[in-house]
Amino acid sequence: MLSSVEIKQQINELVARSKEIVELCRSEVREMTEDEDKEFCDLKEQIEGKKAELKALEDKLAEYERELPDEEEVKDDEEKNSKRNKMMKKTLVKELRNAIDNNIKTITVNAETRTMQVTGDGGVHDEVIETEIEGILEPLYANSILSQIGARWYTGLPKGDVQVPIMGKGSVGWAGEVAAASATGNEFTTKKLSPKRISAYVDISKQLLAQDTIGVEAALRRDIVNALNDKLQATILGNADKDDVKPGGLFYGAEYTSITDFKDLCEFESTLDDANINGQKKYLLGTGARADLRSMIKGTNNTGMVMENDTVDGTPALWASNINGGAGNKDKFAYGDFNYLAIGSWGDIEITVDQYTQAVNGCIRLVINAYFDAVVLRPEAFAFGKIVAGE
Repeated sequence: MLSSVEIKQQINELVARSKEIVELCRSEVREMTEDEDKEFCDLKEQIEGKKAELKALEDKLAEYERELPDEEEVKDDEEKNSKRNKMMKKTLVKELRNAIDNNIKTITVNAETRTMQVTGDGGVHDEVIETEIEGILEPLYANSILSQIGARWYTGLPKGDVQVPIMGKGSVGWAGEVAAASATGNEFTTKKLSPKRISAYVDISKQLLAQDTIGVEAALRRDIVNALNDKLQATILGNADKDDVKPGGLFYGAEYTSITDFKDLCEFESTLDDANINGQKKYLLGTGARADLRSMIKGTNNTGMVMENDTVDGTPALWASNINGGAGNKDKFAYGDFNYLAIGSWGDIEITVDQYTQAVNGCIRLVINAYFDAVVLRPEAFAFGKIVAGE
């Protein structure tokens, strides 16, 4: 593509040739010959074309200029990027090493807003450092079986209890053409989420912590998330009652329907249909129940199995070894709309740096403290079963 300078030069050359023809005719006091007239018209057409080409180029350049930020915007962006790059140099591994070197007791990691603060022990090492890092609990929210099964997360909750509203059935009625319509509305109830401290720990090699690589940073984050996820999953999907320090398990107080064959399973599923639970229902299986359903035939004249391709007769199914109390209950399962299982998380993640408990083994113990709670919003949205040997 030609530049504007080159186009203008071509226009000047075409205009100069046109003037030569006119001056020649004027000097000889005559009209243009047929060939001269044809050339003059061609030159005129070329000049108009080049002018159009030049205008299109200038319009495009003007569009580029309009898209450019002004100098103040550029300056602000440069300052923001400079600050961000400076902050990004701090990583969780570096903050832990700093805590070890300076006897800092606690690192506080914000779960979502990607900032970190490091606080001291009330002595000369007190300091507050703001650091931009990836939200440490984001992988838990995204990849936990609690998320995959469809549980409803309430993250970044403010301090204190939170009431989750539950809408009941609306009252709707028919009315005559001129009769007053009956009152309609919805009844609301609430379920309370209260912050409860969950504590877990991971042991990190001092030698590994001395390495400053992306892989070590990722491994450390993964260990912390896995430690929290294992405890959360075992508790929320367990069978213990709630108390002041922990949430109740989904399977607490469950009444189990015995399933011996595919017919029993179909009748079992109808219990939620009768309760008008119309959301996306899923199965949550113990490993024993999964094994039994994979080997259960749909019918005497059917070679298909009840569980195939990670579904139970077409309904999505997930499984874990530690649900419903783990060992001894692996033949149990839950079925329902898990969007009615609400999980809340509060505030920051506190990491206590313990340099002494595992010192003899060359390790640092990181004690992780976080605040979570869980509650079933609609108990009628779930049904529970157990696989028993057929007769």
